[in-house]
Amino acid sequence: MSADHPRPIFWFLWPQPDPHEPLDGDARQVRLIRIPGRGPLRVLLLASATIALAVVTGTAIMAAIGTSWLLLFPVSALIATFLVLLLRAWTIGTYVNDERLAVQRLFGTDAVRWNDVRNVVDGDGAVLVTMRSGHVIRTHISRRSIDILWSGEGFDAAKLALQRWGEHS
Repeated sequence: MSADHPRPIFWFLWPQPDPHEPLDGDARQVRLIRIPGRGPLRVLLLASATIALAVVTGTAIMAAIGTSWLLLFPVSALIATFLVLLLRAWTIGTYVNDERLAVQRLFGTDAVRWNDVRNVVDGDGAVLVTMRSGHVIRTHISRRSIDILWSGEGFDAAKLALQRWGEHS
């Protein structure tokens, strides 16, 4: 960036658009977008779990150091395991861009190109993606999802958004 436009603090979290990138019909969405966005209940649960893990981590490490240094290693391994699971929980969701669809779960990810998708349908209150090979991927877009709880319009909007991504990509 130039001197008259300094980089904002934490610029890597909010990348600025490239001024040379096209802004017309030739523009492509490269960054993955979560559909639907995290709901307030999910954010509350994840933030609470993050705070709880931080408190437990400090307490457990101080207790382990106070009793035995040998106890520090298994306690640290257990905390690291919970940390990895919590970080992965923050990424759970259905993501799209112009090239692909990615359904991230706690222990795995299904990523497919839009060219391989036959259709996106509502299967008993959950959005299902059917591949040309016949394989079916269940997305996180569901009437019972904590991201869109108590919002029938939220489910319909997320379903239609995913269908539009599939049609136009």
